[in-house]
Amino acid sequence: MSVDTEKQEASSSATVKPFDTEILKQYNLLGQRQWPIWKTLTAFTGLSIVMYMVCTAETIFNQILGQLKSDFGTKVYAQWMEASFLLTCVMVQPVWVKLAERFGRPWPLAASIIIFMGFSIMVGAAPTMGVLCVGRALQGVGGAGMMPLALVVLTDILTPGQRGVFMGLLGAVIIAAKWTGPIVGAALLENSTWRWVGYMNLPLGAGALALLFVALRDVPAPPGTVLRKAKEFDYLGTFVWLGGSLMILLGLSWGGNEHPWRSAIIVCLFVFGFVAILLFAAIEAKFARWPIIPLRVLLRPRTLLTIVASFLIGICMYCMIMFVPVYYMMILGEGPVDSARHILWFVLGGALGAIVAGALVSVRGRVFYREWSVVGCAMLAIGYGLMYTWPQDSAEKSKHAGYQVFVGLGLGFCMQQVLLAAQAGLPVDEISTVTTLVDYARTLGGMIGLVIGEVILKEKMFGTMAEAFPLVFGADSLQGVDVVALESMAPIMQVMGSTAAPVFKGIVDALHLVFVVDVPFAAVACVLCVFLKNIPLHHVLPAKGPEEVPEELYKLQQGNAD
Repeated sequence: MSVDTEKQEASSSATVKPFDTEILKQYNLLGQRQWPIWKTLTAFTGLSIVMYMVCTAETIFNQILGQLKSDFGTKVYAQWMEASFLLTCVMVQPVWVKLAERFGRPWPLAASIIIFMGFSIMVGAAPTMGVLCVGRALQGVGGAGMMPLALVVLTDILTPGQRGVFMGLLGAVIIAAKWTGPIVGAALLENSTWRWVGYMNLPLGAGALALLFVALRDVPAPPGTVLRKAKEFDYLGTFVWLGGSLMILLGLSWGGNEHPWRSAIIVCLFVFGFVAILLFAAIEAKFARWPIIPLRVLLRPRTLLTIVASFLIGICMYCMIMFVPVYYMMILGEGPVDSARHILWFVLGGALGAIVAGALVSVRGRVFYREWSVVGCAMLAIGYGLMYTWPQDSAEKSKHAGYQVFVGLGLGFCMQQVLLAAQAGLPVDEISTVTTLVDYARTLGGMIGLVIGEVILKEKMFGTMAEAFPLVFGADSLQGVDVVALESMAPIMQVMGSTAAPVFKGIVDALHLVFVVDVPFAAVACVLCVFLKNIPLHHVLPAKGPEEVPEELYKLQQGNAD
């Protein structure tokens, strides 16, 4: 067989030959040899700060919503502090990543950080609840770029052998940030002012920008002129995507709060939102030169499995952080900081699980992210099943802490491993898109999980209070009341003593339902992960051509390297 024939077979093969695989281990996805450790750690530190900022912002208002509502003296739902941020953070993610694919990673990442910092000032200085909600929504536009681009950039700069360890460490940062956000917000409220939840992002963002400038200044940009890239950008697809996403996410945010779920407004938002998404799919398939979400990536069963599994894991993700403090606030009458600190057990389990799974995802040349994903999802299902037996007696501290650690370990084991499974075996030019879709699915799942939990908790709590005190809480008196308002009644119920016992039991029963509803979601995710084949991370399929990936890496993948 001639040398030319061998090269043609290597180029057309669906897999990379063992010889090429060994060479690829020395390169990152930018076509660069493995970075010096100081440079890798500098970039990782900057990206960790970026991820900490945006993940903390998601939950930092959780424990101080009641106080904000009282301070501003407004009837606007305090939950908009969470919903407005999540809404924009979810729907704009694919747009930021497409900008990064066309114009290079550093500038869109830096722009998203600057936007986040700028509107953090607006959040901190907001004179009214309305301004605060708008600031949070615009802050989420920046966060929509920070979250996926931190994952994409970290994937780009690491060699396959480094990726598991550093993704595990970043997973620990994500869990720590999301689940300590309420503690940070409560501590600022009690010891200084809540306005620092916005201002604290300024020094953090400045430090991240400085570190990333040092580490990423030599990252190569995609070929082509800026004018050509601007002309080929998918403006129509972007407009339709944002419109459809906005309608669906508004339906999720307003349903059960602003309007009943069966109201004409909510139904129309969902119907027209899904019609817009179908129109978006047609545009991407037929008209877009560089589609925001290439539909070809969704045709792979493996990619679909990881996206759906990530979505289901996302549904289970926020349950502990959002609803465990309700128990300590309403049953024990604890303040914001004291009630939030109990979830540190969950943080401990989650961070430990992410680090261990990341360190052991590859052992002696074999990868085990399928096993970690299956074990993690199974532990999530079992853990939330145990939470159904959550004791009302606060003296049973071992169960209160142990259950949370168990659930946290499960989340840590599976969260980043599903992402690694999604990246394995992909053409290099599609890795950033799939990484974004997996993270997007997880974030969207988290938002839907919050909606499910809040609906169950509110309905059960309202029904319990109306049944226990029919003269005080009639059928109409609880209309438009949210969970935040009920949490502010905790001191009153403590004074009521034994009279409020039925309400206390009803709250615990409601929490049991909130926890157990996540069991089937985690169980289905576990079953899906069973079908994920353990493909080595360096097993990258050939990309379309050198126009879409770094030329040196393209040559390596085709087996043309020395």
